[in-house]
Amino acid sequence: MIDTIIETIAQKGKVAVMLSGGLDSAVLAKLAHEALGEKALAITIESPIVAFNEIEDAMKIAREIGVAHEIIPMNELDDREFATNQPNRCYICRKLRNRVAREVAAEFAIETLADGINYDDLKDYRPGKKAADEDNIWHPFVEHKLSKKAVRQLARELKLTVFDKHSEACLCSRIAYGINMNQDLLERIEKAETFLKTICEGPLRVRCLPYDLAMIDAADQEGAMRAKSKIVSALREFGFAFVCLDLEGFVSGKLNRIIT
Repeated sequence: MIDTIIETIAQKGKVAVMLSGGLDSAVLAKLAHEALGEKALAITIESPIVAFNEIEDAMKIAREIGVAHEIIPMNELDDREFATNQPNRCYICRKLRNRVAREVAAEFAIETLADGINYDDLKDYRPGKKAADEDNIWHPFVEHKLSKKAVRQLARELKLTVFDKHSEACLCSRIAYGINMNQDLLERIEKAETFLKTICEGPLRVRCLPYDLAMIDAADQEGAMRAKSKIVSALREFGFAFVCLDLEGFVSGKLNRIIT
């Protein structure tokens, strides 16, 4: 499969990969570099809606691969429609990011802009993919019908250090639709998750619900319960009025249930 995808990428001549710092885009950036060498480019957008550790991971991945890497600052919160946090939030965000990434790719005379969306992503509510399709963003893993599990296996075969990294998403995905987004709220969520990762193992999210309620969505519920007093104290200090633990445990994309 690796040789097949490399051959497909090589046929593009030049490719720019939107490198988020996650597993999928890391694998795609590696494959693009294997296929095209100096004709491959990784583009990372540095933004307050993305946890800083994800930007750091993107930089580490690019260095590990050896691919040329451009980091572009932007602030989606400046777009008023985006900041109101309606169900089309991801569509608006992706349109903004696509435009910036396309401009950078054009500076390097690159026509093909690709992302790491995998075949499993099609099962969830993905308005960002609609925006990407409208903007002619290429999805190699969708084209080859590669699931998340398959992409992770590719990461192992390619010996990428992020092969076991948990899925992440932008900080906005933690905020229930309809709650206005601002930098202070995003920073509180990032601080809360950074703190919780020192206590709980495995994937987790701090979901922001109405009335300033922080709902902890963690795979390691036992770890969260053992440290509940410490967690409540810390999250109250970060500015949340109420703190609760979701008994269902970690499920990616959970807040989409509100609209689907």
